[in-house]
Amino acid sequence: MVDQKTRASSGTVALHLLDSAQGHILQTWRFVDRSPITIGRSDDNDVVIADPHVSRLHVTIVQQDGLWNLLSLGRHGTLLGDRPISEARLIDQAVFRLGTSGPTLRFDACGVSTTRSETLDSIDPDMLSMLAIDQHRKMEEVQQIADNELFQQLLEQSRRQKVNAARRDGSD
Repeated sequence: MVDQKTRASSGTVALHLLDSAQGHILQTWRFVDRSPITIGRSDDNDVVIADPHVSRLHVTIVQQDGLWNLLSLGRHGTLLGDRPISEARLIDQAVFRLGTSGPTLRFDACGVSTTRSETLDSIDPDMLSMLAIDQHRKMEEVQQIADNELFQQLLEQSRRQKVNAARRDGSD
Protein backbone atom coordinates (compact mmCIF):
# COMPACT_ATOMS: atom_id res chain seq x y z
CA MET A 1 0.00 0.00 0.00
CA VAL A 2 1.31 3.48 -0.93
CA ASP A 3 1.65 6.06 1.84
CA GLN A 4 -1.05 8.69 1.25
CA LYS A 5 1.50 11.48 1.78
CA THR A 6 3.31 10.38 -1.40
CA ARG A 7 0.21 10.32 -3.59
CA ALA A 8 -0.94 13.62 -5.08
CA SER A 9 -4.51 14.44 -4.15
CA SER A 10 -4.97 16.15 -7.51
CA GLY A 11 -2.91 17.41 -10.39
CA THR A 12 -2.12 20.59 -8.44
CA VAL A 13 1.29 21.09 -6.84
CA ALA A 14 3.23 24.05 -5.55
CA LEU A 15 6.93 24.71 -5.18
CA HIS A 16 8.01 27.22 -2.55
CA LEU A 17 11.39 28.95 -2.56
CA LEU A 18 12.40 29.17 1.10
CA ASP A 19 14.49 31.71 2.98
CA SER A 20 17.56 29.71 3.96
CA ALA A 21 17.86 31.40 7.37
CA GLN A 22 14.26 31.32 8.59
CA GLY A 23 12.51 28.87 6.26
CA HIS A 24 9.86 31.43 5.30
CA ILE A 25 8.36 31.26 1.82
CA LEU A 26 9.91 33.84 -0.51
CA GLN A 27 8.15 32.85 -3.72
CA THR A 28 5.63 30.24 -4.83
CA TRP A 29 4.97 28.60 -8.18
CA ARG A 30 1.74 26.64 -8.69
CA PHE A 31 1.18 24.00 -11.35
CA VAL A 32 -2.07 22.35 -12.37
CA ASP A 33 -1.92 19.06 -14.29
CA ARG A 34 1.70 19.70 -15.30
CA SER A 35 4.41 17.08 -15.60
CA PRO A 36 7.33 17.30 -15.92
CA ILE A 37 8.18 20.47 -14.01
CA THR A 38 11.70 21.77 -14.65
CA ILE A 39 13.79 23.88 -12.28
CA GLY A 40 17.00 25.64 -13.20
CA ARG A 41 18.82 28.83 -14.09
CA SER A 42 17.81 28.84 -17.78
CA ASP A 43 14.82 30.97 -18.80
CA ASP A 44 13.11 28.03 -20.49
CA ASN A 45 12.51 26.21 -17.16
CA ASP A 46 9.14 26.23 -15.40
CA VAL A 47 10.86 27.55 -12.26
CA VAL A 48 13.76 29.89 -13.00
CA ILE A 49 16.21 30.56 -10.18
CA ALA A 50 19.16 32.84 -10.92
CA ASP A 51 21.76 31.49 -8.53
CA PRO A 52 25.37 30.41 -9.22
CA HIS A 53 24.75 27.09 -7.43
CA VAL A 54 21.87 26.26 -9.78
CA SER A 55 22.55 24.56 -13.12
CA ARG A 56 20.78 25.58 -16.33
CA LEU A 57 18.57 22.50 -15.89
CA HIS A 58 19.03 21.39 -12.30
CA VAL A 59 15.97 19.31 -11.40
CA THR A 60 13.00 17.72 -13.10
CA ILE A 61 9.92 16.73 -11.12
CA VAL A 62 7.81 14.09 -12.82
CA GLN A 63 4.44 12.60 -11.90
CA GLN A 64 4.08 8.87 -12.55
CA ASP A 65 1.00 6.92 -11.47
CA GLY A 66 -0.05 9.68 -9.06
CA LEU A 67 3.38 9.79 -7.39
CA TRP A 68 5.95 12.57 -7.75
CA ASN A 69 9.63 11.88 -8.40
CA LEU A 70 12.55 14.30 -8.30
CA LEU A 71 15.40 13.77 -10.78
CA SER A 72 18.64 15.60 -10.09
CA LEU A 73 20.38 16.71 -13.28
CA GLY A 74 22.53 19.58 -11.99
CA ARG A 75 26.30 19.68 -11.82
CA HIS A 76 26.19 20.71 -8.14
CA GLY A 77 23.79 17.92 -7.16
CA THR A 78 20.58 17.98 -5.15
CA LEU A 79 19.97 17.23 -1.50
CA LEU A 80 16.66 15.85 -0.25
CA GLY A 81 16.57 16.62 3.43
CA ASP A 82 20.32 16.43 4.04
CA ARG A 83 21.05 13.47 1.71
CA PRO A 84 22.49 13.82 -1.79
CA ILE A 85 20.20 12.13 -4.32
CA SER A 86 20.08 11.45 -8.04
CA GLU A 87 16.44 10.34 -8.01
CA ALA A 88 13.90 10.20 -5.18
CA ARG A 89 10.20 10.03 -4.49
CA LEU A 90 8.78 13.35 -3.27
CA ILE A 91 6.29 13.37 -0.44
CA ASP A 92 4.11 16.32 0.51
CA GLN A 93 6.14 19.05 2.26
CA ALA A 94 9.47 17.53 1.13
CA VAL A 95 12.35 20.02 1.36
CA PHE A 96 15.21 19.86 -1.12
CA ARG A 97 18.28 21.99 -1.84
CA LEU A 98 19.81 22.73 -5.22
CA GLY A 99 23.51 22.10 -4.61
CA THR A 100 25.13 21.95 -1.19
CA SER A 101 25.02 25.75 -0.86
CA GLY A 102 22.16 26.60 -3.21
CA PRO A 103 18.55 27.62 -2.66
CA THR A 104 16.06 25.50 -0.75
CA LEU A 105 12.61 24.60 -2.05
CA ARG A 106 9.60 22.85 -0.55
CA PHE A 107 7.28 20.61 -2.56
CA ASP A 108 3.58 20.85 -1.73
CA ALA A 109 1.53 18.04 -3.28
CA CYS A 110 -1.75 19.78 -2.50
CA GLY A 111 -0.74 23.19 -3.79
CA VAL A 112 -3.54 24.96 -1.93
CA SER A 113 -1.78 26.36 1.11
CA THR A 114 -1.12 30.09 1.22
CA THR A 115 0.90 32.21 3.55
CA ARG A 116 1.28 35.90 4.21
CA SER A 117 4.89 35.84 3.05
CA GLU A 118 4.14 35.05 -0.57
CA THR A 119 5.30 37.56 -3.12
CA LEU A 120 2.88 39.61 -5.18
CA ASP A 121 4.03 37.64 -8.24
CA SER A 122 2.49 34.48 -6.84
CA ILE A 123 -0.93 36.03 -6.12
CA ASP A 124 -3.75 35.29 -8.53
CA PRO A 125 -4.42 38.55 -10.44
CA ASP A 126 -8.16 38.01 -10.02
CA MET A 127 -7.65 38.30 -6.24
CA LEU A 128 -6.02 41.74 -6.53
CA SER A 129 -9.45 43.36 -6.89
CA MET A 130 -10.01 42.53 -3.21
CA LEU A 131 -7.25 45.02 -2.38
CA ALA A 132 -9.01 47.90 -4.15
CA ILE A 133 -10.09 50.76 -1.89
CA ASP A 134 -13.77 51.66 -1.87
CA GLN A 135 -13.43 55.46 -2.19
CA HIS A 136 -17.04 56.16 -1.13
CA ARG A 137 -16.68 54.07 2.04
CA LYS A 138 -13.31 55.68 2.77
CA MET A 139 -14.84 59.18 2.58
CA GLU A 140 -17.71 58.12 4.86
CA GLU A 141 -15.23 56.81 7.44
CA VAL A 142 -13.12 59.97 7.23
CA GLN A 143 -16.24 62.06 7.78
CA GLN A 144 -17.23 59.94 10.81
CA ILE A 145 -13.79 60.52 12.33
CA ALA A 146 -13.88 64.26 11.58
CA ASP A 147 -17.35 64.62 13.13
CA ASN A 148 -16.31 62.77 16.29
CA GLU A 149 -16.29 64.99 19.43
CA LEU A 150 -12.86 63.78 20.59
CA PHE A 151 -11.37 64.57 17.16
CA GLN A 152 -12.90 68.06 17.29
CA GLN A 153 -11.41 68.61 20.78
CA LEU A 154 -7.98 67.55 19.53
CA LEU A 155 -8.27 69.94 16.56
CA GLU A 156 -9.16 72.82 18.88
CA GLN A 157 -6.29 71.95 21.25
CA SER A 158 -3.87 71.83 18.30
CA ARG A 159 -5.12 75.21 17.01
CA ARG A 160 -4.60 76.78 20.46
CA GLN A 161 -1.08 75.39 20.73
CA LYS A 162 -0.20 76.83 17.33
CA VAL A 163 -1.58 80.26 18.34
CA ASN A 164 0.36 80.17 21.62
CA ALA A 165 3.54 79.12 19.82
CA ALA A 166 3.12 81.96 17.32
CA ARG A 167 2.63 84.46 20.15
CA ARG A 168 5.77 83.20 21.91
CA ASP A 169 7.80 83.42 18.70
CA GLY A 170 6.49 86.95 18.06
CA SER A 171 7.36 88.21 21.55
CA ASP A 172 11.00 87.07 21.44
